[in-house]
Amino acid sequence: MSAVLIVDDSPADRALFRTILIRGGFTVHELPRGAQAVERARETRPHVIVLDVNLPDTDGFAVCRALRADPFCGGIPVLMLTVQGQEEDVAAGLEAGADDYLVKDAPSSLILARVKRLARYRQMATISVLNEQLAQVGRLMAGIVHEIRGPLAVIRGNAELMRMTLGENETTERWIEPIIRNAQLLQVRLEHLMATVRTGPPRLVPIEVAPFVQESADLFMKGADPRLGRVSVEVRLPDSLPPVLADAGRMIQVMLNLYSNAREAILAANPHGTITTRAETSRRDDRDWVKIEIVDDGPGVPEIHLDRIFEPFYTTKEGGSGYGLYLSSEILREHGGRLTACNLEPGGACFTLWLPVASLDE
Repeated sequence: MSAVLIVDDSPADRALFRTILIRGGFTVHELPRGAQAVERARETRPHVIVLDVNLPDTDGFAVCRALRADPFCGGIPVLMLTVQGQEEDVAAGLEAGADDYLVKDAPSSLILARVKRLARYRQMATISVLNEQLAQVGRLMAGIVHEIRGPLAVIRGNAELMRMTLGENETTERWIEPIIRNAQLLQVRLEHLMATVRTGPPRLVPIEVAPFVQESADLFMKGADPRLGRVSVEVRLPDSLPPVLADAGRMIQVMLNLYSNAREAILAANPHGTITTRAETSRRDDRDWVKIEIVDDGPGVPEIHLDRIFEPFYTTKEGGSGYGLYLSSEILREHGGRLTACNLEPGGACFTLWLPVASLDE
């Protein structure tokens, strides 16, 4: 759901725009003064800002310039409002950085159309930037993996030749088998790593849940810096779960992102905590699912952000990119599943991965 911030000192005008936009499917935030516009925009991260020219504490042009100068708000489209007969404000507003202009007594259909157009522009622009960033990461990752694959194949191949030459005996098993086993493990993980940045549709095959969940937890714990805080990961899975239709590499990417977010949330409030991973089967929408829950004992997600955390470039963290959860949600959608989030009592957050159970003929 797209969000709009209305900055206007007139309660009647705000009420009119609020009614029009809510009926159009938008979430609406309001502000009667311009001095707090940048701060409120940072807090709510709207898709569009509707800004009145005439404000009691400042003018809309100054507010627009302040928004454009702010690194977090500079890309948010601004629709400036004026009254009929003040066309000279249009040029001044556009020069200040406004994206569009509208008179206050315009028809409600025109108001809604203008806001929707700017919201779509914002979404397309952010997704375009995201795609370019991911493409750059993919090219870098592909180069790194290519450089590792060659020497790793040589190590594994020579180890297997040594085993064939020396024959099976206690010494061979002791020294050569660990080399071959770990080389095979690294090759599998390299394939998973490449899957996290591979373009195109996911390669969906039936996979067992426990192995990729446990591998994700192991990879995360090995990469976590204990000097920043003590956060443990507990994996609590039932003895038996049906296989799911998924791309293991991309699912590990999702799990690692959720673990990382949970760890950051915990350490923002406490020096230690626990992330618990659990799973169960569920029947929903006339289909069988495996439900994987990642639960942390941190402070939870502020309610004002909960409905928007899966939007591209929407972040609650200073310096955060805002596309990790969006990308994770898109990966689940490509799998025919979904990613949901909620807060728990008495505290903490729960992110749930819904994956379709693989049918017998898949």
